Amino acid sequence: MKSTSHGLLITSLLSLLLAGCGGGGGSPPPPAAAFPADLPPPASMGVANNEGAGAGATAVPTRYAAGSEELAAFNLLNSERGRCGFGLLVQNASLDVAAQGHADYQIINSLLAHVQDGARYPRGFTGTMPVDRVRAAGYTGVAGVTDEIVAFAGTPFKTGLGTEGVRGLLSAPYHLRGLVAGYRDVGLSVRSSADLGNATPAVYLQINAAFTGRTGPQTLAAASVNTYPCEGSTGIRPLLSNETPNPIPNRDLAVNPLGPVVYVGLREGNLLVINSSAMVEVATGRQVPLRPPVSAANDPYAPCQEGCFKRHEAYIAADGPVEANAAFQMSITGTNNGVAFSRVFNFTTGTGS
Repeated sequence: MKSTSHGLLITSLLSLLLAGCGGGGGSPPPPAAAFPADLPPPASMGVANNEGAGAGATAVPTRYAAGSEELAAFNLLNSERGRCGFGLLVQNASLDVAAQGHADYQIINSLLAHVQDGARYPRGFTGTMPVDRVRAAGYTGVAGVTDEIVAFAGTPFKTGLGTEGVRGLLSAPYHLRGLVAGYRDVGLSVRSSADLGNATPAVYLQINAAFTGRTGPQTLAAASVNTYPCEGSTGIRPLLSNETPNPIPNRDLAVNPLGPVVYVGLREGNLLVINSSAMVEVATGRQVPLRPPVSAANDPYAPCQEGCFKRHEAYIAADGPVEANAAFQMSITGTNNGVAFSRVFNFTTGTGS
């Protein structure tokens, strides 16, 4: 897995706004600084065989302050990854520094972008690309990194936006695939315009997850077929009204939203083929219309070096919003490297949009 950079998600209390990736400058990142040592990996994480933790994985200790938005976001992300078998993440102090630095850079310069341009926007510059920024913050030996951003426009208030931001990212396919990928370490920051005295009210949740060449990524077992959501998932967004890149380029999601997105993932390098899928509202038996699965074969942004769906993964989206606070059953059949599989699981939507 190489260094990756994913799409942007921005939402407003009043309306949905889209933002694309910005242009990059060529300025070198500042020199690396020394930061506290990483926390040890949780006991449930794999060691010699490098297998990711499965469902029921235990909580991971952190240094995030009690009651902070960072702690709420971290706990929710790990809870969702652990329940669905994608392995737990460990808080990393250097990645926290990188996440806060990039959140601050965007707020200071009123931007939403993965790339920092030190020539045009030098204030708060910490490194051009995500990999530059995590190295500059002291995360050495980086072999893979993801950069996930959600911005809430029109408010300087943080309360509840750690979990709200994670829920939003997990509802959007190009962000979801990054948040359940085989990273080991994570740093995140919830920063507000009020923290920096910026006149334009906004709150940013910045997440950087990574792994080093020494540890390698967490990997699924060769026969595993994992999904998000999975059996017992709750609080799933009933609709998707914005993501950049837009998963359906010619469709205005603000006007014509999608429903819940279901991610299917195998061990990286395996070949996933989905033969059938169905989503049913449990209380009514109503069949939810689904769009065709999106995989490496038909990703609208392929071919691309990073960020597109690969041969081991796909997503299936409902073609329109579904009921909030309702139970749904998802059925999927297909093959994992030619071996047939069938998955049936239930999840429940929340109230978020």
